[in-house]
Amino acid sequence: MYSQKSFIEDRTHASYFDWLFSKGTNYTCYLEYENILKNNHEQELNNIIDIVRTIIYALSQPFQFTFFYWTLLIFLMHKFNFKKPIMKILLAHYLLRCTGHIIDNFGGLMNHYYSNEPVYDSKGNIISYKCRYDSSSTEMHPLKWLLTRQICTIFWFSGEIIADWYPLLRTKAVIQKQKSIRYVYASCGFFNLSKISLMVYHFMLSPTELYDKNGAYDKERVSNFYNTYWIIQLIIIYASVIYDFTVFMVLKNNVFKINKSEFGFMKKFRNISEFRILVSAIISAVFLPIVSFTIIMKFYCNHKYNYYNLDFSFDAIRQLIANGQYFMIFIDQILLLRSSEETSRERSTTKSSHLGNNRSNFMRSINNDKTYYSITDFNNTNNIFDSISRKKTEKQSLSKFSPSNTTSIDSPTIAIDYNSPVDNNLLALSPKANTSPIVVGSLGGFSNVYNKFNENSNIPSNNNNNIINYNTSSNVSNINTNYNSNGWYY
Repeated sequence: MYSQKSFIEDRTHASYFDWLFSKGTNYTCYLEYENILKNNHEQELNNIIDIVRTIIYALSQPFQFTFFYWTLLIFLMHKFNFKKPIMKILLAHYLLRCTGHIIDNFGGLMNHYYSNEPVYDSKGNIISYKCRYDSSSTEMHPLKWLLTRQICTIFWFSGEIIADWYPLLRTKAVIQKQKSIRYVYASCGFFNLSKISLMVYHFMLSPTELYDKNGAYDKERVSNFYNTYWIIQLIIIYASVIYDFTVFMVLKNNVFKINKSEFGFMKKFRNISEFRILVSAIISAVFLPIVSFTIIMKFYCNHKYNYYNLDFSFDAIRQLIANGQYFMIFIDQILLLRSSEETSRERSTTKSSHLGNNRSNFMRSINNDKTYYSITDFNNTNNIFDSISRKKTEKQSLSKFSPSNTTSIDSPTIAIDYNSPVDNNLLALSPKANTSPIVVGSLGGFSNVYNKFNENSNIPSNNNNNIINYNTSSNVSNINTNYNSNGWYY
């Protein structure tokens, strides 16, 4: 039970805090409502259920928030590394906006405000007043107005402002010209200031101004407040479009002209981060005329016909425009991470295929009279030249050998030119770059390969069929290899 002190029946002596904690403007209406509940236990029980449901809904808002699962997905993909700027932005965006939703839902506990409601005649004149028990709109309850609009707006728009910095930071990361980035700073600042102005504007309608001197809801005062409110909202939407197009144009003039692409729409959207910003701007631009028209019509009807009960609220469209750019942040991050992973896999695949190609395609055409030694046992570095098959080729033009033409896929082939001068102890080994490619896939344990041949001076020079075994203990590594533009090691 509330006492009569909780009701402001004489507003001339009521303070700001008296209005905040008041339960209505007519104590008699409250007593009347209590008498109704005494005879209606079902309604009384329903009120209790409504309170419990409101509390549960409010506490579950962190999980019902539109961007909860999107935020969680990005956190998982970034492995909860909150040192990254994007993680800090998304965390602040989530916490601030989610806090606003929690407070807004707790406002559901203030669904009753006992006040006077005017009764009109056929000509629109007030002839009497009747009791009103509920506060069907937020503006009908002073404390609810403070919490769910004035305070919640601070949380909601602060979270949005932080997320609005994402395109700026993305642009700053790729633009080197400071003069170009100034336009993005200016448009971002204008966008942020428009939202800050809306936060401040909510405090222009004080909880003490919601009811007139007769204790009735001041609909005209609230309607005039929302006229200006929607003008600011329209400015915010225009500022959003300007911001997005500014970012796109700066990137187009400084990045896109370098990285021109013939990709189609979907390919660009998937691969070009800045192109997604353009899509967000287009979505805002499409709905901009609709919002503009409704706001103009609202002003016209209010001033021309004094219609204050017309519902021109298009908040769903406003949220569609506002949230569209935030959805793009999450989409952008997912596609960027996907692109990064694909690039890493491509690099890994390129390296693997590059080595594989060098192992299988290890010979070019050779027209000189040479002897080829196929090294077949490289598993044991202590016995690295366990078996060397000496094969004398005929003097003919040879193309690239396939693995089937070689003794072992994993074994490099060393070409020795027998037409070169001979050392005192050994045939001169002079592999030629353009005729004697070496497969590097099996060169990991080599050291001083030429010294291995120098240690064995009994290499036959004219017998094409001999097989010579070398037993050495030192490793082989010092083979001089070069890489040309065709991917050959030689």
